[in-house]
Parts: sequence; C-alpha cells; structure tokens
Amino acid sequence: MKENKDIFKVWMLPAVAVFIVVVWTFWASLSGLYDQWMNNDDYSHGLLILPISLFLIWEKRKELLSLTPKMDWRGLLVMTVAICLYIAGELGAELFTIRASVITLFIGAMWWIYGYPVIRLLAFPLLLLYFMLPLPGFVHRNLTFPLQIIASTVSVEILNTLGFLAYREGNIIDMGFSQFQVVEACNGLRFILPLLVLGVIFAFSRPMAWWKRIVLVAITVPLALGTNVVRIAGTGILANYFGSEVAQGFFHDFSGWAVFMVCFIIFVIIAVILSRLPGKPRERIRPKTDSTMPINLKRHLTATVVALAICFVSPMVVGVLGNVSPMALKKDLNTFPLELGGRTGEKARMDAEMWERVGGQEYTIIDYRQAGKSPINFYTAYYEYQKKAGDFIHSPRLCLPGAGWHIQSNRVRTLKTNENTAYGGRLKINELVIEKSGYRQLVYFWYQGRDRNFTSEWAAKFYMVWDGIFRRRTDGALVRVIAPMASKEQVDDVRGELDRFAVLTSQTLDEYLP
Repeated sequence: MKENKDIFKVWMLPAVAVFIVVVWTFWASLSGLYDQWMNNDDYSHGLLILPISLFLIWEKRKELLSLTPKMDWRGLLVMTVAICLYIAGELGAELFTIRASVITLFIGAMWWIYGYPVIRLLAFPLLLLYFMLPLPGFVHRNLTFPLQIIASTVSVEILNTLGFLAYREGNIIDMGFSQFQVVEACNGLRFILPLLVLGVIFAFSRPMAWWKRIVLVAITVPLALGTNVVRIAGTGILANYFGSEVAQGFFHDFSGWAVFMVCFIIFVIIAVILSRLPGKPRERIRPKTDSTMPINLKRHLTATVVALAICFVSPMVVGVLGNVSPMALKKDLNTFPLELGGRTGEKARMDAEMWERVGGQEYTIIDYRQAGKSPINFYTAYYEYQKKAGDFIHSPRLCLPGAGWHIQSNRVRTLKTNENTAYGGRLKINELVIEKSGYRQLVYFWYQGRDRNFTSEWAAKFYMVWDGIFRRRTDGALVRVIAPMASKEQVDDVRGELDRFAVLTSQTLDEYLP
C-alpha cells in the first residue's frame, strides 16, 4: 500500500497538478482548441492526440518506475524559453506559437521536476502533443489555396485523359454541363494531416530502422494528395452521369470518409511491407536505472511547488510584455484626398461581412480616374494593433486566387521616393500580373507602418514581435493599387503610371499613419 502511495505522490500527483494549473491559467488560449477539433475537419485528429500520448506513456510505465526523479535546472531554462515564445506569439498575432509555448512550458516543468532521463524516455509521447495543434494561420492560409489549385489542376488532367471535357478557372472545374468548385474543405489537408500523424505514430512508437521511418512518414503526403485528386476526379465523372448534385450533401461527405479509409488501408499495407523488408532498428540506449537511489521527497515537493508558481506567474509576465495599446491614426482615412496626382477619385465600400473577415479598424477604397489614362483602384486597411484572434494583415496573394485570378508573374521591386520618407527614399512593393478570363490587371501591394515598409509576410511578422517588445506597438497598414491592362497592353505600358501613383499614395499615407 505504501508503495502505491509513493508512486502516486512521486509520479502522478506533480504531473497532474502541473497539467491542471497550466490548462487553468492558459485557458483563454486553449479554450478554442476543442471547437476547432469538432468544427474543422482539417484538425479533427487533434482530439485523439492526448489519449494516444497518455497510452504511449502508460506503455513505458515499467521503465519509468525504474528511474528516480531528480530535479534538473535545464527544465527551468525550457520554461523560460516557453514564456518568451508565448510573448512572441502574442506580439506576432500567432495563436499556434502561443499554444505551442503552453505545451513547451508543461514539458519544461516535467523536465525540472523529474529530470532528463525521464524526459528522454517519454520524448516521443510528449513531442506528439504538438500534433494536436492546428497549423499556424499564416502557414494554413499559404497551404490551402495552392493545395486547391493542385487538386483541381490534376483532377482536370485526369478527366481530360479519360475523355471528359473539363477545364479549370482558378479553383473552379467547368465540365460544360455543370461547374463545381474545389473549395477550401477539398484542399486535402483533412487527409494529409491525420495521415501524417498516423505515419509519425507508426514510425516512432515502435522499434524500426531509420530509413523505414523516413519512408513511412514521407509517403503520407503524396498518398493523401493522390487519393484526394482521385476523389475530385471521381466526383466529376459521377457528375457527368448523375448531375452536379453528387458534389454536394451526403455523397460529398461520405466520399471524404471513404477516401480517408482507402488512404489508411494503403498506408497499412505499405507499413506491413516495410516491416518485412530487411533492416534492423538501432538498439535504443535506455536510461540507466537508478531505482535503488532514495527519493528526496522534500526536494521533489519543492520542485513541484516552484513549477506551479512559475505557471501561475507566467500569464502576468505575458500580460505586461505581450500586450500593446492600440495606436490611432493621425487623421481619419475618410479624409484621404479624392484629388491626387491629377486624378479624381470616387469612394467605394466593402461588403460588411468581408470587412469583418479583414478585421482592421479603418479602411478606404477609392477609384481614381483621369481622361485618356487607365483607372487606378487604391485600397488601404489600417490595424491599430494586430492580435491572434484574426485581426491581422492578410496577403492579397492569398485572396486574389480565391476569386479566380491566376497570378501570371510575381516579383519584388523597389521604387524611388522622397528622401525624407521614414524608410530612406525607397518603397518596396510586390508586383503581380493577374489574369482572369482573358482580363489582366497589374497589382502592387506592400505593408506600411511604424516607419517601416515590407513586402515579405515573414519580415512583417518578425518586426511585429520586434517592435512589440522594443517599441510597444504592432500597428500597420496594407496598401494595394490596381490598374487594368487592355488586351494589347504590355506591363511596361502601365507600370510607369502605376509606379508614380504608388509612390504618391505611400507618401500621402505617411501623413495618416502614426
């Protein structure tokens, strides 16, 4: 009986106590996880990760009990890194980083309380916890549409090869008699992510040669992509005989489950074949057993109390360093001049639901016209501060293809501006040439604010964190100008006029930005 009590006090009680405190203190950041697991099929596998991790830990219970817990100062370093990651996630408006930091804080606490041999033994089930997190918003947005385009492009090729007339416009497949859209839900992530997790679990939860592990994990992505493409192409074939209704409702949902089961069966067959191939796993170096060493319960309790105290204090530290005050504009964007560069402007409004998704605080859209020249559309959205709930700047590179525009070219250019500008007489822009149904446009966009000018989303994220820490602000604006191109016009014919207008709007906007 006493031995069971010691097991509870030494092994279970500290871990359970830290887990409860971490979940309770960081509930605001973790509470949305369950909703995402239940309502977003791309991440529904996350619901199973914690039970699987607990099962894998339970499997190692005999090895675990052969070790003597001993607090390790390196665990405190991991906890410190976790708090810094949390602050960076708050300032960078990235919920994934925040949630990952909470898991890191828990792992660091376990390291501090139990010691490195225990962490090494439980490394895989603990690291597996990161797989229950939805992808970073920035990564998810940059993956979904390219995956939709890949799926629709290959599906059209398959349909044409099989003798069915089909062509693609953006992510819409047109078969003449019907059209159906390869929506975000059909991008394949809901197959790729769970299958990838299964691959990782199969590969690393059992002894296996390293090359087999690599093959087993690597095969999951092309396998999921391939079966998703077959599903979409199959939907097109059935739509040819039974109408476009088969792309919706019960059949659409059922085919998703059926495709995943096909993926899973093929994956299991590959795993069985790999297990029968020659190649022995490297013998795992087991932690030295030290169960004969006495457990210092007083030090063990002290380590637990310190870990709990750090978990309690962490939100306060993050609250001070990770939150910034909103920065209001110097002037209302509604007063942006309608007479600019010899052009006369006319204001337009954005759909209220669309603006809600954009998530900024102020915006303006103005169509500028001048006799004998192409019209230019100017749009800017301002964010007083950017936060993890979705109110942060989104790249037009992701929005334009969603509306059916094909990006023909994409490059970064630098324009000369007034030497007195905050960013040194240069304006960096992203230049896109986009096309839809034979209609082309020249698009410039850039990020501007806090006396900085960016074209890279990665640089914008980095400086959000940097300026949040050292300047206590994360405000900024997205700026976009668009000029239509006539059928016979070349990019050079429009570029010169748009260059001048971009510089002019940037300099004018400086009068509004704080």
